[in-house]
Amino acid sequence: MPKGYCPPYLYFNPHIDKPLEEIWEDIQGYTSERFLDDDENLLSQASFCQVLPPLQYKNKFLKGLYYSNGVDCIHNSHPEFKEKYISMAISMWSSYPWSKTADAYLTCFDYPERNEWFKKRFPEKADKILIPLQDADFTNEYLFAPQKNLEKDIDILCVSQLAHVKNLPILVKALIIFEKKYGYIPKTTLITGNTRDRFGDIEKDVIKRMVDVAGDLPTLKKYINFIGYTSYGKNIAEYYTRAKCCVLTSIFEGKNRMINEAVSCNTPVVVFKNLCQYTRGNDDVFPPNSGIYCEYNEEALADSLHYMIENYTKFTPRESYLKHNGRINFVNKCIDLIPYYRENIPDYEPTNIQNNNWINQAFKSNYQLSFVEYLFS
Repeated sequence: MPKGYCPPYLYFNPHIDKPLEEIWEDIQGYTSERFLDDDENLLSQASFCQVLPPLQYKNKFLKGLYYSNGVDCIHNSHPEFKEKYISMAISMWSSYPWSKTADAYLTCFDYPERNEWFKKRFPEKADKILIPLQDADFTNEYLFAPQKNLEKDIDILCVSQLAHVKNLPILVKALIIFEKKYGYIPKTTLITGNTRDRFGDIEKDVIKRMVDVAGDLPTLKKYINFIGYTSYGKNIAEYYTRAKCCVLTSIFEGKNRMINEAVSCNTPVVVFKNLCQYTRGNDDVFPPNSGIYCEYNEEALADSLHYMIENYTKFTPRESYLKHNGRINFVNKCIDLIPYYRENIPDYEPTNIQNNNWINQAFKSNYQLSFVEYLFS
């Protein structure tokens, strides 16, 4: 289960009157990792993503690479993993992970000043390798790709849980302003991912807040087409492809998965410029020419959405995404930052693991696949 506490003002206030290091302290006070004292089913709750499997070729062994929100649980239940894998912990949030046994931490963004603060604040973890990635960066660029023969019949797509942190009422406010300023209601779809027949208390409260803005439920549904669960992969990629733009209304969370999935499907995004402003420094939320940042108010959001609907063809999200993101780039960034691989991969070249002869020969020998075939299988 998640640990710690993070003050709610981080979710909704773009201008916090506190020193930056105190804000970092607040952020570091919460994680969504799984730990040994959670419950007896803790291992089943821990994620496990194998980025690179162990390889044995020509009398040489190379450790595999994985990331998880439960590294300590995995090491406790399977101590042999330490001999077979390099581990990377994820917090599923903007904090640096709390894991004690992980070799590396995925930190979401590239923020050197925050890295230095972290090492000074937690000297016992100063030797952890800090990698500016998150699970959202492992998006499969071939699974999430533009789908053929689909019309752009959705003006605005939002893929978001019904959670307070997502700040969804501001989208309703923006759509009301949009109608008044531009004379029509944009076709807006919200995919909540809800798979249950009944909503929980938080979900009910979020819907109530959206209804309060709209006036009543029928009016809310006039502005937004609600969709619950849609299968991961091709089905959701079809929605991204049909949309002229995607919008994210939160101002603080971890690295958002929807952004990567949307731009990989060649759909530009609209986000608030305040998004994760205290945890990303000068790092970008999305790759170049993949979207726009807007001011944190409903009228600015309405204007930005209108601009994007009218100009979405001017953006080149997927082209930029493939240069900077996706699974091949993810693995290369990890390999380049982890000394073990630089020192142990024969003929290692930075940013080029996919063309390394030893890696590909080892994959063929061990798994009857090339490295790239494995990565996207």
